Amino acid sequence: MIREHDARFILNAVRQGNCTSIVGLSNTGKSALLREVCTPAVQTELFGDEGDAWLFAYVDCNLMPELSEQALHEITLRSIIAALRRSGVQDALAEQLDESYHQVVQPAAPIRSPLAFDNALRLVCEESGRALVILFDEFDDPFEKLTGRVFLNLRAMKDRFKNALVYVTATERPLAQISQSADASEFIELFDTRERWIGFLSHSDATALAREFVAGAPAAEADIAFIVQQAGGHAGLLETTTEVWRRIAGGVPDSARESALALVRQALDDQPPIRAECAKLWSQLSEAEQTALIGHVHGMPAEPEALDALRAKCLLGRDNREDEPLVGEIWRAFVHRQGLAREDLQRGVTVDVDAGEVYVDGRKIEPLTELEYKLLLLLYGRLNKIVDKYTIVTNVWGETYLDAVDDARIEKLVSRLRSKLEPNAEEPRYLITLRGRGYKLVG
Repeated sequence: MIREHDARFILNAVRQGNCTSIVGLSNTGKSALLREVCTPAVQTELFGDEGDAWLFAYVDCNLMPELSEQALHEITLRSIIAALRRSGVQDALAEQLDESYHQVVQPAAPIRSPLAFDNALRLVCEESGRALVILFDEFDDPFEKLTGRVFLNLRAMKDRFKNALVYVTATERPLAQISQSADASEFIELFDTRERWIGFLSHSDATALAREFVAGAPAAEADIAFIVQQAGGHAGLLETTTEVWRRIAGGVPDSARESALALVRQALDDQPPIRAECAKLWSQLSEAEQTALIGHVHGMPAEPEALDALRAKCLLGRDNREDEPLVGEIWRAFVHRQGLAREDLQRGVTVDVDAGEVYVDGRKIEPLTELEYKLLLLLYGRLNKIVDKYTIVTNVWGETYLDAVDDARIEKLVSRLRSKLEPNAEEPRYLITLRGRGYKLVG
């Protein structure tokens, strides 16, 4: 199985009644890992005959209709009921929980909704004959934006039922970085010393996943090796690279394989999903980590602490061992381009479209809002040229807003962008206003 060591880490914690926090950057395979540990086959493989002692409920927080306590309770309870029904021996209890579910969704009074959820957990923990394991996937937004009271209550339920209730969370950042509220901190204590980063897959796992992605297509060993070499151990890049390979080289005869794979390699650099995937991954690294990666790829000295942080996040292997995280050519090339872009930075405003980052005089500025970024791209594309207000409205807001966006609204947006670009917004050097004519970004 893929990520067997990570699955064992989760299931060993579950066996001991301990909560576990899985952390990994975008599309590194957190969701696939959580779903896999919920399957009877994996539980039997890793638990043996003990597998029936636990009930696993996978909760995809992306499916919450809104960010609210009630929505979290609703989707969690729905997942528990589905898990009970899949077990094949808990139909009666599932029917009891249906009543609690209806009270969560349509409570007679607001206070009845959380009470119905608590009662449902009590029923499962006390009457199912199994320990309940709730796996919260895509947990970042709920944990950041819901009130701490929600998680304080989850902590209280864990304290009440002890080993009969276990939580597993999957997030892009450590829980302690997502929320610092006192109530949330008590929930975070449940995961003390049991936080596990997952990053790039090892060579063997990447190869196994690539085989899954090419299933049904005639692929030679050379094709599999090529896909893994390009995408490395990043699950999202492996999938996208396989799609490009299918389109260009899938099924070509051996005599044409080398030239077909060369075409695939050329096409990979121009794929928007691949550029977006790399940019998203890059944006989740600290500036020190980015600098260390650039130095590492360019064969230059890099800050040891930053390199250690990258290794801890499983984004950098220590050597060429088979069980170390695998870095692919796509990611190496992206990092290499970031290094070249930094070397080429000159005085003025520079936009790194790949990474979605903006530099002024070689210094990265704070992130822009969507409207600010659209305006900057418009001005940057017409560097040193006047852009009138009509063009700004149609390109930033859209033509349907022509009558709705007045001069004051445009000026307010320009002012916000200028405050982030200019060392002194009162004496702008780069974003210039030309009265009665429009605006200009000066190179």
